Amino acid sequence: MTGTTSLEPLTVTVPQATELLGFKDRKVVYQLIREGEIKARKCSNRRILVNYKSLKRYAEGSN
Repeated sequence: MTGTTSLEPLTVTVPQATELLGFKDRKVVYQLIREGEIKARKCSNRRILVNYKSLKRYAEGSN
């Protein structure tokens, strides 16, 4: 394989997404997920993983 490889994660946790977006409260991220602004999936009863590309698009303003 040639070229540079991206070391971006595929998913991040809600606390990580909160930090990456610069929010203080996780509730904002949960609201963005409910509204469909960012994509996420529930892996278990207590764990939600946020799609990193979706998060990046939202942060760049091209959701």
